[in-house]
Amino acid sequence: MRHLMLFLFGVLSHSATCGQTPEWVKELTPGTAGTQRKVPPCKLTFDVGWSHVMTAGQATLTVREAGNFWRADAGAASTGLARALWKYDCEMTSIMHRGDLRAHYLQHQETDSAETCRYRVSFERQRVITETEVRPVKGTPGTSTAVCPFGPMDDILSVILYVRSQELKDGQKITRVVQPWDTPYLTTFEVQGRESITYGGQKRPCIKLGLKIRKIDRTTLALSAYKKMKTATIWVSDDELRIPIEMNASVFVGFMFAKLTRFETLSGKEATAALPASITVKPPPAP
Repeated sequence: MRHLMLFLFGVLSHSATCGQTPEWVKELTPGTAGTQRKVPPCKLTFDVGWSHVMTAGQATLTVREAGNFWRADAGAASTGLARALWKYDCEMTSIMHRGDLRAHYLQHQETDSAETCRYRVSFERQRVITETEVRPVKGTPGTSTAVCPFGPMDDILSVILYVRSQELKDGQKITRVVQPWDTPYLTTFEVQGRESITYGGQKRPCIKLGLKIRKIDRTTLALSAYKKMKTATIWVSDDELRIPIEMNASVFVGFMFAKLTRFETLSGKEATAALPASITVKPPPAP
């Protein structure tokens, strides 16, 4: 489920620690958000599963206004038989600038049978600061803070809003650096055409997006293959809402999917939210 959340659930002036610009920077799509920026405060609910038949969990995504920011809250948990085999829960909050849809702050917690991991990430224009806390069921807990000398980046939720804001014409490619938890990835979305997907008992016109992911070393900024996800496909509604209808991924444990089961627009007090108590992460002390 963690790998499914990776896609659910850059400008060209970056520099590496060695003072050289990575070659892959040439692939990046400029940081300016597209014209499709209007986002209705809403809540989406998905069934998540393995293979094509077994529902293994549920995920939710809520997007609300928080002053000059968007606040997106996502959660996922294994359910039923799958939970008996693998207990998993996660919660995530993403704070994004409403104007250019730029990521500002992310907090994420996930728990399985072995450990609980907590991440707090501050997205700055020229670097990303990540605080990681790991609490194993057996063993010694630990906390660390790391700085990636590259920015700006997207988080897992801000990239959804950025991609939906684009024109999304057939054949278009959008490449962004995305850090969903504690590791950055070079992520390319490609518009593979239009298809109809069933939602709510009716066929709905959708935009088909293919997804390619490559891992970035946080220190050297070198690229490497991301072997845990082979292929991934996302279908978003081909209308002004552009909501994700279905997502499929071939990962190292098999085939995973997420299907939208409910979409709700929010209004009044339900459409707004407060910011977390802290939306910054301090860098580690200088050596």
